[in-house]
Amino acid sequence: MVIVRGIHKISDILDKIAEVAIVAMLAAMVVITGAQIVCRLFFTALSWSEEATRYLLIWSTLFGAGCVYKHSGHISISVLQDMLPGKAKDVLQIVVHVFCMILFALAVFYGIQYFGKQGNQLSAAMRLPMRYVYTCIPIGCGLMCFHALDAVLACILDLLGKGEK
Repeated sequence: MVIVRGIHKISDILDKIAEVAIVAMLAAMVVITGAQIVCRLFFTALSWSEEATRYLLIWSTLFGAGCVYKHSGHISISVLQDMLPGKAKDVLQIVVHVFCMILFALAVFYGIQYFGKQGNQLSAAMRLPMRYVYTCIPIGCGLMCFHALDAVLACILDLLGKGEK
C-alpha cells in the first residue's frame, strides 16, 4: 500500500512538472513566433525560429499526451465497457491500462534505439544534435507508461475495495 501511494505521489509530481514544462514551451513558442514576425517585418527573418518552434511543439505534444493520459482525457470508445457489470468493467479497465502500458514501454524501447541511431546528425538551421529532439519519444512515452502503472494500481485497489474515495 505504501508503494502504491509512493507511485501515485511520483505520478502527481511528474504531472505537475510536465504541466510547467508545457506552459514554458508554449510561452517560448509564442515569444519565438512573435520575434519572427517582428524581424520579418522590420529586419531580416530569423533562420532558426520555425525549427525551434517545431521542436518545442513536438516536445510539448508528447508531454501533453502524458498529462492528458494521467487525467483520463483521451478519447475512448466505451461501448463494450458500458455493457459490462461492475467488477467486469473494472477488470476490463485494468486490461486496457496494461495494454497501454505495454505500448508505451515498447515506444520507450524503440525510442531509445532510434535516439541511438541519430549519431552526429544536426538540425538544418540551429545545428542542434537531432538526438536531443528525438529524446522526447522515450521521455514522453516513459511518462505515459508511469501514469499507466499508476492507473493500473489505482484500478486494482478500487477493485479490491481499498481505493481512496
